[in-house]
Formats: sequence, structure tokens, C-alpha cells
Amino acid sequence: MANNTKQSIKRVSIMFIIMFLCCALYIIKIVCIDRDKIMVNSYNPRLNFDNKTIKRGDIKDIDGYVLAYSEYHDGEYIRKYNNAETSCHVVGYTGAGKYGIESSKNFILQNISNEVFQRLKNIIKNSEIECDNLYLTIDKDLQDIASNLIKNNKGAVVVEEVSTGRILCMLSKPQFNPQNIYEEWENIKDDENSPLLNRAINGLYTPGSVFKIVTSVAAIRNGMTDFNFNCEGESSFYNKIIHCFKNKSHGEEDIIKAFANSCNVYFSNAAVKMGAEALIKTSNDMLFNTNINFDLDISPSLVQLEASSSESELVETSIGQGKTLVTPVFMACITQAIANNGVMMKPYIVDHIENYSDVTIKTTVPEVYANILTKDECNKLKEMMIETVNSGTGSNANSEYFQVAGKTGTAENPAGNDHIWFIGFAPADNPQYAVSVVIENGDGNVNAAVVARKMLYNAINRNNL
Repeated sequence: MANNTKQSIKRVSIMFIIMFLCCALYIIKIVCIDRDKIMVNSYNPRLNFDNKTIKRGDIKDIDGYVLAYSEYHDGEYIRKYNNAETSCHVVGYTGAGKYGIESSKNFILQNISNEVFQRLKNIIKNSEIECDNLYLTIDKDLQDIASNLIKNNKGAVVVEEVSTGRILCMLSKPQFNPQNIYEEWENIKDDENSPLLNRAINGLYTPGSVFKIVTSVAAIRNGMTDFNFNCEGESSFYNKIIHCFKNKSHGEEDIIKAFANSCNVYFSNAAVKMGAEALIKTSNDMLFNTNINFDLDISPSLVQLEASSSESELVETSIGQGKTLVTPVFMACITQAIANNGVMMKPYIVDHIENYSDVTIKTTVPEVYANILTKDECNKLKEMMIETVNSGTGSNANSEYFQVAGKTGTAENPAGNDHIWFIGFAPADNPQYAVSVVIENGDGNVNAAVVARKMLYNAINRNNL
């Protein structure tokens, strides 16, 4: 009997020890792994808490232009915004909850460096208690230019520095005014045009022919660089007929000519020849279906194809139709990697942090995110993208100042006009900037390739703006 009691006590003790260890490990996970997500989660009540007796940190652009600041009025600090609408999706707002950088970097903007000294100084000299300031990588002038180029269309523009991954422009339209977000909240949140949606990072679009970059890489990796096909304007598959634009017959094509002509017939037949598994593997290698680590939450770009998918699903996917969805920022990252010999740099939008006395306390150091392509693959893609601009569908991106490499895309949209894409980089021989442009429901009043060309020109010459 005594032995049974001892055994029972031992089992219970072991059970309590296991339970304790599980709880301890869970707490460690929350503190060490999940803390960043919890801090900016919309359900975290501390996120909406503002101590209005201290001066929340400024948010500035790369050149020091103040985009958001706090102004003392009637015994408390009120948040103010400059260039409010053009940078609204990046900077975000406070007042009706928090959004954008105001949310994701909330605790940095509320951090008080050398707090004891500042509070003593406040008591003695009645000076302000100031939090840390954020310098973003975006250029206010490029934001303005992109906004003017897009006009009143819905869409997004992203400009990324090739060598570092820093984002110089991240524009989304339609926009909102963060200054009156509280007063206009009901109207803004119910607006059918979704002005609160940051289309650059959370807008999921059918990519159309810009996805042919992925199909091309799959073809290259599966020994199909010598694959030729005679395009007669359309091609029949199981339960699906694929057409080229206006049923145009391109004739005999290799991969370079087909890419420049954006030939649907060529790429759909290439996809059938190599098979679904080849396209799936290449997509995953290029980081589709993964979460990209960034200062703001990016929706993952999706290639929803399986080895068992039908032939019609395969050919639709190969030309960027069907269930494939991408964000403009992800396509900018893919383009940046091509320009950078296959090395995708980690994208970032926070450049550095300064304390109340203008001393830099933290700087973002560019880092490699992933190697997604080989140098030889990139050289082939560059050749194809240059040909697209010089003699193919991307002629509107042709610049007299430098060689642009790019790819056009027209994505069918059952709810309205097609979405119009352009991705590219320049100068092609020494890439500095990559660009991604999408125009929702394009009606012809804005050309995505023209927007991209002008954004590349202004990015390259930004010091003269």
C-alpha cells in the first residue's frame, strides 16, 4: 500500500513538473519570439494608449522632412501630419486606433531615451519630455511624384534600391487624410474604394504576364532555353483555350522573343511540357507562398497550384492568371533580386532612429534575405527584359537617358477593366533601382510603363529634385 502511495505521489510530481516546464517554455516563447507581434497586435490595449504629457517621436523621410510630429496644445500633445495623404499608408495614423508605422513602431515612438535626465530637466526647466524619432527610407518627393503620375486611379507604386533593399517610394491609392481620421472614421472605413487598404503591401492582384518571369526561370531550370514554338494566336488545352492579345499570331518564337511579345501561347505550352511540379518548385524557390519579414505586415504572394492540378489550371498559372495573387512590393523584391544577380535583399522602410538630442541610436544595416536565382539565370532574364523594352510590349518604358529592363502585364479582372502592370529596373547595365507599378481597372488614361520609366528617372536623379 505504501509503495502504491509513493508511486502515485511520484507520478503527480512528474506531471506537475512537466506542466510547469510547459508553462515556462510558453512564457519564454511569448517573451522572446512572439513579443513583436503581440506589441503591435490590434487587440493589445497598450497600443491605443498615448501618454499625452510627453512628446511622441517624429516620423521623418530619408532627407529629414517631418511627416508626423506632436504639437503642444491646451496641456497635451496633439499628433500632426505633413504631406498627409501622399504618405498616409506608410506613416499611418493615431486617433482611431493606430495604423502603419505609427502602429508597428509605436513603442519606439514612445520610448524616452535617458528618461531620468529628461524628467529632471522637465522639473527644473519645464522642458519637453521627448521620445525617439524615426527616419524612414521613403523620399517625400518621390511619393508626391508617384501620386501625381497615378492621378485618380487605384493602384500602387513601389521603388526599391537594388543594392540595399531600402524602399524609397511606397505609394497606394486611393488615399485618406490621417489628420482627420477620427472625425471621418465612419465614412472612410465604409468607403467602397477601400482607402485604408495599403495596396502596395496588402493588395493581392492577379499578376498577368509579369508572372512569366517565374515561368521563364522554371523553363531555364528545366533545360528548355532552346524550346521553340509556333504561335498561331491561340492554343487548345484540356477544357481551356489560351489566346494571345487580340489573337495575334507571333509565328515561330524562342524564349526571348516570346517574352518580349508576352506570348501566352508559348508560355502555356512550355508549362505543359515541363509540368506543374517544375513551376511549383520554382515559385517556392522564389519565395511565393511565404511571409516576407518587413517593417509592416506584407500579405504573402500566392501560387495556388498543385501537382494534381488540371492542365487548364497549369496553363492559367503559367501566364499569371487563375488563382495566382501577388502584392506590388513582392514583385518589386523579385525585380530587385534579378537586378542584383539573384540576391534578394531584405526590404526595409525604417532607416534609423535618433533620440531627443539628435544622436543616432540605431541604424538599419542592409542584409541579404535570400538567394533566389543564379547569376546566369539573371543574365538571361536581363536580356529578355531589355528586349521587352527595346522591341516588345514594354516600349513605353524606353528612356533616352538609360536602358530600362522590364516586363509588362495585363491581368484579366472579371469585376471590371484589366489591371495593368509593369516591373523593371534601371540602368540595365548597372542597376540602381527596381520599380513595380500596378493600375487597377486601367482605362488607358495612365500607362504603367510610363509611370515606371518616370519613377526610375526621378529615383536615379533624386538628389536633384
